Amino acid sequence: MLYERLTFLSRGRLSVQIDDPCALGLVKPGDAEIGRLVVLEMTARDHRLAAQVRADNYRWLSPWEANAPDGYRARDMDLEAFIRRSARLVRKGMYYSFGVWADQELVGQVSIGDVALGASHSGNLGYWVSEEYSGRGVITAAVAMVLDLCLGSPHLHRVEINVRPENKASLRVVEKLGLRFEGCKRGFYYIAGNWADHLGYAATAEEVPQGGYVSFLINRARFRGGLSRGSHGFSEGGF
Repeated sequence: MLYERLTFLSRGRLSVQIDDPCALGLVKPGDAEIGRLVVLEMTARDHRLAAQVRADNYRWLSPWEANAPDGYRARDMDLEAFIRRSARLVRKGMYYSFGVWADQELVGQVSIGDVALGASHSGNLGYWVSEEYSGRGVITAAVAMVLDLCLGSPHLHRVEINVRPENKASLRVVEKLGLRFEGCKRGFYYIAGNWADHLGYAATAEEVPQGGYVSFLINRARFRGGLSRGSHGFSEGGF
């Protein structure tokens, strides 16, 4: 378990937990009940499990998968090589990857890569969720949780999210969070055999809503659905 020992040597794993997210209006009820929603920094074991979940959801996720174009140098995308590379970046503060857990089941992932430190302290955030849990607000809540954890000192000042215009489900995430639209990026990523345009959204530490993005979503749900006031029922910490 060398990855775990090296990666988390200097600090605990960043995490956020939300109890009963359906009652808070963050997640819609569905066939699979969710009593607890957790985002937790990933270990090597989590990455291997996520690879299996992604394989099980290949048909659902493959239209949005980035890959290296012909004629350009490609990274070794072998899973174990990816885990080793991720470990190095995590230790340097240049990569954040969170598993999204619905109770005890890994159902998605939120990652911040391409992190630039120094005068920038910025990164690109991406996410996916299994088909079974799509359309219920699970990944929107998870992205909000990660933004609350990572935006601001000592982590990142700015995070951007780039979404293909055709990916309506992903666009709903940034729209629900109220992220700032920055424009269209032509040929931004190579997706499914073509250079694809993306719509760029961003947030800085100064733009985080009062109380954070999770509270923003809870208040939004309360306004729309008339939820009673009460405890938000979520907590941050290190595992």
